[in-house]
Amino acid sequence: MAVLTVVASLSIVVPVYRGQRSDRSYGQAELSIYRDQLDEVERDLARGLIADNEADAARIEISRRLLRANDLAEGDTPRKGRSASQLVGVVAVVVVPLAALGLYLIVGNPELPDQPIAARLELPTQAQDISVLLSRVEAHLAANPDDARGWELLGPVYVRLGRYNDAAAAFSNTIRLLGPSPERESDMGEAITRASGNVVTPEARAAFERARALDPGAVRPRFYLALALEQDGRTGEAIAAWHELLQEAPEGAPWGAVARQALARLEGTAEPAESAGPETGPVAVRGPTAADVQAATGMNPDERMAMIGGMVDSLAARLDAEPDDADGWARLIRSYMVLGRTDEAAAALTRARSEFGGDGSKLAIVETEARSSGLIE
Repeated sequence: MAVLTVVASLSIVVPVYRGQRSDRSYGQAELSIYRDQLDEVERDLARGLIADNEADAARIEISRRLLRANDLAEGDTPRKGRSASQLVGVVAVVVVPLAALGLYLIVGNPELPDQPIAARLELPTQAQDISVLLSRVEAHLAANPDDARGWELLGPVYVRLGRYNDAAAAFSNTIRLLGPSPERESDMGEAITRASGNVVTPEARAAFERARALDPGAVRPRFYLALALEQDGRTGEAIAAWHELLQEAPEGAPWGAVARQALARLEGTAEPAESAGPETGPVAVRGPTAADVQAATGMNPDERMAMIGGMVDSLAARLDAEPDDADGWARLIRSYMVLGRTDEAAAALTRARSEFGGDGSKLAIVETEARSSGLIE
């Protein structure tokens, strides 16, 4: 460690030293040039090419430059330059090694034995950590890219580690080798969606469409396809898709609450709230009825957007009168972003921040939605 520290210090000191020597060498070259110029002035004066006053002026100027070059040649650099060089030397030779040693004493462990990757891969499976096991599987698949079982095992591991792009690639290889199935296509679509920040991209949508074609009753692809309709601003179709899922949901389905929240968000209705007093109660804005949903699917795009805009405006009016509803503000921001009304979404976020400045939990709900919808980073 001491040798490495010295080498690192020299990498700073040597260039500084060389720079000083370069200055002196340059000064010696200048001395020779200016002496030649003085001789040339004398020759020109003797030949009558220049007047006496011109010769005197040239001698003075050349002499001034000669003195400066002489200082450089003798190493008489300005005090400021010498001080800077000395400071660099002190920092390089003293401060840097001491700082490095102090940092190592805090975070280092000189008694820790080497742990080469080859030796760790030879340990029994139960003695290896997940990163070592993963390296082992990745090395195997790099050498055997057609091992379908390996890709099938690796995909869920990547998902648990949050490596969603790698998971999507693993699921894609599984489908390539074992063929498509509703579960495999759904796994790949979900991994792509998570990698995109929970946005159902066209690639993910295609995977879910294939899964639904293989099993029309499968819940997971239909769930994400309903979410995709909402994200595309096709609110009427999304409402119909969520209603269809909920009608078929078994009792206690874990995804039922998410579907109901999505419906509440799309329909612009508030979840029932506890009464704040004898004269106040839950406030709700009427959303579209089943007949409205059916009619929305047959509307042209302009009519559908007008319907959606009316629901969003109703939600905004309710929140203006009853602002203590974090979920409502989150839904409003989401709706504005879907409709492309970014300025109004930003205004809604500003209002919500003002309302919930002293309530971190409610403000977090609004901020999370603003971030997921792309309003803020």
